Amino acid sequence: MTGAQLLVTTVDAAWLPAGGDAEVWVGEDVPLPEPTIIVRLLLVRRPGGEPARFFCVRGPKGLDLPTRFLEPGTERADPPLGVARLLTHVLGGGARETSTRCIGFVRNVVGVRDAAYPHPTPWAHVPVLAVDGDPEPVVVGEWVDLAGAHGSLGTRHWWSIVEHHLGPAPADHGS
Repeated sequence: MTGAQLLVTTVDAAWLPAGGDAEVWVGEDVPLPEPTIIVRLLLVRRPGGEPARFFCVRGPKGLDLPTRFLEPGTERADPPLGVARLLTHVLGGGARETSTRCIGFVRNVVGVRDAAYPHPTPWAHVPVLAVDGDPEPVVVGEWVDLAGAHGSLGTRHWWSIVEHHLGPAPADHGS
């Protein structure tokens, strides 16, 4: 297991209460941070000679990593339970033989909660877990690569974690 390293900080992040910052931490196998409020999965394919591809599903805001918002109480108290439920949803029966490792997380740093922010303070975490091996998703989605997806996904909070894990996209970002 390696420790997480701070990659980038968004000061006064627009999606957080006033004065809230968002930190992106990366590593190769870091402990699940607490408290965890959302979990995301990164499934990767590395076809010979081609750029790595990762799996996305359609969400309310378009393509996204497979995601589970943890239920307050049971799943937030036991994030691995939420991870297991997300794995089962995405991989079906194949989830039983699957292992994951946390490759990074977004940490919301909020000093004072407001009515629009229901999460724990001062920290709330959203980890990205790499799925080991090549399990086949049972949900509808699509495989994308960094260069092709940069234009539509490059502003997602998790993007720099995925990019750090896979290596940077070519400079032209598919243009």
